[in-house]
Amino acid sequence: MAGKYQQVIEYVFDTKADGFGTEDDIPFHRDDIEKAMAELDISVGNVPDIPYAYRSRRPLPESIAQYGYSAVIIDDTRSGEDPTYLFTKRDQLVPVPEVVDETRTTSTSSLPKPVRPYIGKDEQGVLTQVRYAGLLDDFTGLDTYHLQSHLRMRVYGREAELDDLYIGVEDESESERTTHHALAVEAKGEGETLNRNQLIRNTRGIENKRDYPNSVRTLAVKLHEEVIYLFEFDVFERDGEDRVETERVWKYDFSDAE
Repeated sequence: MAGKYQQVIEYVFDTKADGFGTEDDIPFHRDDIEKAMAELDISVGNVPDIPYAYRSRRPLPESIAQYGYSAVIIDDTRSGEDPTYLFTKRDQLVPVPEVVDETRTTSTSSLPKPVRPYIGKDEQGVLTQVRYAGLLDDFTGLDTYHLQSHLRMRVYGREAELDDLYIGVEDESESERTTHHALAVEAKGEGETLNRNQLIRNTRGIENKRDYPNSVRTLAVKLHEEVIYLFEFDVFERDGEDRVETERVWKYDFSDAE
């Protein structure tokens, strides 16, 4: 029998597809999820985690994917505090590439001994390794300083959360200038997938806050088969729509400490 999340998302899709058809993106809201749970007599403690799971952690069920839908995203073109979710056919998931721009080997000796046995394979474990090993300094070529984790912000009037925010400092010694960059970092653990919609929301959320530098660089860190991958993205607008392109990917392989 399918799990709770699958039963709920399939019920929502079937119900909404009856009204909208399956040619275009299909909108739905939290109350549609709650109605599905009531009809199916299913209880889920964290209701928003259902659409989030199909944004980042798992593919849509085959019963939905067969119509060409690739993921669930948040539609920021629609107003209102309650987010409008979309079953979308737009390409959303960012895979780990087979060929990367650079490969680096990093010793686990850069990680403090007391934490090494306890570092998990989730997003927090990945961020811990990145911070202690100084990977962002190496990847960006900047002096980076961790500012805040789980940064809550508003994106087009709705709440969003950034995994990590760093400040990157670029010392232009010849001109005696120092430039600061806001480094917006999204993290994904083993089995999770980067989502273009989420990367766009991270970038726009920081850009809209006056508290941070005007220069925003969009980064992501992903654990895949015990290896850490660092991504940098270009977030831009074309034809009135926000888009994301991968600029570069570096691979960091941690060798055992001697």
